[in-house]
Amino acid sequence: MSVFFKKSYWSFLLKSTNAHGVHSPFVYDLVTRCFYKKRSKKNYPTNLINKLPKTLRAKHIYLLYDFIDYFSPNQITTNCKAPHPLLSITTILKKDQNTQANSADLIYIFQTKNKIDPIKNLMPNDVLIVEAPYKTPAIWDMIKKENFAQVIVDTYYFGFIFNRKQQAKEEFYIRL
Repeated sequence: MSVFFKKSYWSFLLKSTNAHGVHSPFVYDLVTRCFYKKRSKKNYPTNLINKLPKTLRAKHIYLLYDFIDYFSPNQITTNCKAPHPLLSITTILKKDQNTQANSADLIYIFQTKNKIDPIKNLMPNDVLIVEAPYKTPAIWDMIKKENFAQVIVDTYYFGFIFNRKQQAKEEFYIRL
């Protein structure tokens, strides 16, 4: 972990909270039923952890698996290339994967250095997941300022952005 990541992580920890500091019912349910769900390695497929990106550990891949299972999207759009674990998760959970962001209800962005044009089409009740948002903080901040970013859940390793028009714009920092 570089010096920048250590500094940004400590800054994140000072802002973050657990489920008891969350006052949004939607985010509270997400945190308690998905993020803090009791996990047993027996419940996960054995081929889930193949080759991990440098920024993630096995517990983060299990969280991603649980999130996709909890959110249950119909179609997933991603810019990941094999052997990223997300591709294994979509295969295991039998989720459709496509390249057109306008028809997906979950968009996963790996390496936010790429341009962010496809996420402009985030429809209501869709979700955007940004892997390692603190790797490129300028782009992460730009994404958070977009109109569709109503609910932002920052877990340091993933940034979850929900387009929920029925909720006021809020940002939550959740410790995992």
